[in-house]
Amino acid sequence: MRQFLSYVLLLTAFTACIDRVELPIRTEVPRLVVEGQITNEAPPYTIRLTYTGNYTSGGQNQGDQYVREAQVSLADDRGRSTRFVMMGSGLYQTTDTTFRGQVGRSYSLTIVLSDGKRYVTKPEQMPAVPVIDSISGQLVKTNNLAKPYAFSYGVNTIDPANEKNYYRWTGYGYTNRLSLGSPCSLGSPNKCFTRCWITESTNVVNIYSDDAINGNPIRNRFVLQIPVYAIGPQLVELQQYGITQANYQFWKLYQQQNARTGSIFDPLPAPVTGNVVNANDPSDIARGYFAVTSITRKRLRTMNYSAPFYPAVASYIASQILPDGDCRNTYGPVPVTEPDGWQ
Repeated sequence: MRQFLSYVLLLTAFTACIDRVELPIRTEVPRLVVEGQITNEAPPYTIRLTYTGNYTSGGQNQGDQYVREAQVSLADDRGRSTRFVMMGSGLYQTTDTTFRGQVGRSYSLTIVLSDGKRYVTKPEQMPAVPVIDSISGQLVKTNNLAKPYAFSYGVNTIDPANEKNYYRWTGYGYTNRLSLGSPCSLGSPNKCFTRCWITESTNVVNIYSDDAINGNPIRNRFVLQIPVYAIGPQLVELQQYGITQANYQFWKLYQQQNARTGSIFDPLPAPVTGNVVNANDPSDIARGYFAVTSITRKRLRTMNYSAPFYPAVASYIASQILPDGDCRNTYGPVPVTEPDGWQ
């Protein structure tokens, strides 16, 4: 009994020393997010404006919120300007077809929110971009068991000498997917809608500086990989951007942040700051970046399936179990006729 009372007194002493700690609830203030660009291609130009979401008492992010009723304008170094019109869902778009980006001209963006906050960018000069000489396409074996074969596409271009150049690449394409189809008409034994065109696109940031190769060719710079699901043509478009040094540094820091593993050996994170700043509060920097960039495009239609492992590709395709029904319902909504522009 005496031992039990000693245990109770000891436990009471320990619990009496425990102070209740009120942890602060994270209440991050929503920040403006800007995504958009002006290029040397014909207008319209589009930007998306959102706010980062609030964090609730449970620590859950409420998601991005669209910015409404903002006044957005774009000006060049010749005194011309154009306004953006809200199109819905945080999207704003120019309507003046005469205001077109030009290489060598400088551009600055102004955003005035409904609460009166005014955000601006410093003028950035639109750099030139060399043309894409050609697209390289190669059939490759992947490490993906579900998609073991694909075409790998890269750009070939020549970097201009005696100037600094910064690049960014994106791309998209179409490939074929099959189904068993549906009757072409009532009672018909023939099947229609057996082949559809599926879109594939890049989902990573692909940038490059010419520090090491200034004035030399850039060969087979990887941009896009499209899986092979069936024997048939693939349609590819690659885009090559000439970007500013500031934009390159923004994306470089973005890449570094995404490459962090979360270990104790990671360097301390640096903020990925954009170029849209509150005119009255330099510490209030919007997320994202408004880019001033030039662009060139190249398209390729390929059916070159020659490779040492082609029999394995054919065997893989033959082994696939095709889904029943109209391919537009299986993979759709997708087109069943070849998209225009690649012939």
